[in-house]
Amino acid sequence: MARLLWPALIVTAVIVAVVVTAAGEETRVELAYLNEIRGQTAELARSGSIIDGIMSRIAEISREEFTTAFEGVTADLEVAVEFVADEPPTESLIPVWSLYRQAVEAWSEGVDGLTMSILHAADDPEDDVVIDLTGDALADLRAGDKLYQNLQSEFEREEFPEPVAPLTDVGMSPSDTGLFSQTQSYVNAARRSTNGLGLRPGLRISQVVAEPEWEINVDREAVVPNTDTIVFTAVITNAGNIASEIESVQITVRETLEEDSEPVAAVAAEVPPLQPNGQTTVEFPEVPVIPDTPYRVTVELILTNPDADPTDNLLDVEFTVNAG
Repeated sequence: MARLLWPALIVTAVIVAVVVTAAGEETRVELAYLNEIRGQTAELARSGSIIDGIMSRIAEISREEFTTAFEGVTADLEVAVEFVADEPPTESLIPVWSLYRQAVEAWSEGVDGLTMSILHAADDPEDDVVIDLTGDALADLRAGDKLYQNLQSEFEREEFPEPVAPLTDVGMSPSDTGLFSQTQSYVNAARRSTNGLGLRPGLRISQVVAEPEWEINVDREAVVPNTDTIVFTAVITNAGNIASEIESVQITVRETLEEDSEPVAAVAAEVPPLQPNGQTTVEFPEVPVIPDTPYRVTVELILTNPDADPTDNLLDVEFTVNAG
């Protein structure tokens, strides 16, 4: 009889070992899954800091810096989106997976919406639809943050295997101020001329040159050597981020002692299309002048298309023609 018990005891021991092994494997799988989430959220925490930094400087940032930063955030979110596309390996992880999936999806929609709406606000200053789009995107980011806070609480459940460290804090919403005021602030900042967000040319008068060449005297006044005529040349640069169309530039020369008098010269010339950072020189016909007479030359761009910075479309210089 004792001999018959041995096979039964061996079978029982094997079954127990299999159960223990299976339980241990399940624990390892769950730990690996939770640790993957912890690793991803550490990256997403950095993405949240990037969004906060970018949006705090939206009034002065370039389009390239803005898009590069948000492309990086989108790439981090795409990793998480792909991860949550599959259900978790065990039933006990479903609450974690569900919260993480919802948070990631809300963040992803918010980042996509914010990227699109801010660039559209900069490109089309007259379109107020972007205010609603920006508000919706910020609301999505806030919803994702709230879901993530619930996920952090879920990570603290006693049922989870040890060791499971707490999740890193993640905040994708760049501010917790009133949603309406925050939306208005970002849209207005995106439309400021101090940034390079909008797709528009940025023609500027970089320099005005006189021939004969003027010199600056000890009183910091421009003085042209004795002459009866002067030829002015304007140097024009496209400081925007897209090519410019054909535009016009005008030169006006007046005697400063008689501001209300007819100008000595008032001539317009064509400015050819310029690529970003492109430059051209426009030479005007010679202007008759009288020695020992003060003048003001004004060169102004006459634009028919949007411009990145209207404040640099005019340049004037006061000068005197030397008596000899």
